[in-house]
Amino acid sequence: MRVFSKIATPIFALSSLLFMGAGCIGPSTSGDTLQTSGTAGIYISSDKGEAWQPLVSYPTVSGVQSLAGVSVYRIIPDPHDSHTLYWLSRTHGMFLTNDDGKSWQQVKSPLSSGFVYDLTIHPEDPCTLFATNGTFVYKSEDCTRTWKEVYRESRADVSIRTLEFHQFAPFQMLAGMSNGDLLTSNDFGSSWTLAKRLGNSIVEIVSDPYQANRLYLATRSSGLYRSDDGGTEWVSLSAGLQTYTGALEYHGMTLHPSTAGTLYWISTYGILMSQDAGEKWTPMSLITPPGSVQIYSFGIGPKTDTELYYTATINSRSTFYRSIDGGKSWITRRLPTGQIPTALYIPPEHVDWVYLGFTIPAAE
Repeated sequence: MRVFSKIATPIFALSSLLFMGAGCIGPSTSGDTLQTSGTAGIYISSDKGEAWQPLVSYPTVSGVQSLAGVSVYRIIPDPHDSHTLYWLSRTHGMFLTNDDGKSWQQVKSPLSSGFVYDLTIHPEDPCTLFATNGTFVYKSEDCTRTWKEVYRESRADVSIRTLEFHQFAPFQMLAGMSNGDLLTSNDFGSSWTLAKRLGNSIVEIVSDPYQANRLYLATRSSGLYRSDDGGTEWVSLSAGLQTYTGALEYHGMTLHPSTAGTLYWISTYGILMSQDAGEKWTPMSLITPPGSVQIYSFGIGPKTDTELYYTATINSRSTFYRSIDGGKSWITRRLPTGQIPTALYIPPEHVDWVYLGFTIPAAE
């Protein structure tokens, strides 16, 4: 939501399902112009959000440069290698690190510039990756050294927003489009089939690591869908969501790291939890009232689900929240920059670490 197998290795589910990126940065809840300050890029805390350090070192032949001005769309961990992360940016392409973020290198063309919406990695082959910049789907079979085009979107008003590998053999590929079209490929991108027309922008697809045929599909503003047959039929889960004002408007989705059927839905309303695969929902008790803030990043401690994290943004101010009792009470902390926190990741090997990516809002 994301490369070893989800089937064989529970830790994969932990690393792959604890990150999220904001689909879009919404307007100020008060109607004021959104004005931010400070650097963007990725920061890390080694003490669960008490203190932060920037991870923006970019060595080049001309010397070490900084990525502090680069906005973060998603942080995607490589489940085959715990030291490798991918940074998908909104304007500067894709970067990767092999040393936990201490230094970054830019992925080669054609993904070295522009907006990169998503990346998905083969569950059993760490060097086979698919990525999209909205217009094309690219495939690499040599760990990002080279890329080849496997799909192009010719409609000017339609873009590819999300990619996902089905995590069980035969590892079907899925692609979600901005017009609500869902495409599938059974031959690793060589050919594609229209599987469904949903009529609302598809922004995230997640393959359930605990149930072979279960998939979740999030739309921009019509809520969540679930498939229990590998993607042939889809059931809308909007009935349970629409009882909460603004809950159909996606901000993020996270599956529980160890409990099948439990998921968290982050929306304009706030954070909802389901323990029955999205049939019924319960609002989490947050300090911030429903709909009063924008929540773009959320995470669960990889060792215990009583440890929860989220960030809340209102106007130009963002705050970091941490709970150690499953959301009954919250600790607040100041963030290291005044930009918008849009991506949060907690590595399962280092439970005290929190990665947080920030975005500079685009000018109106």
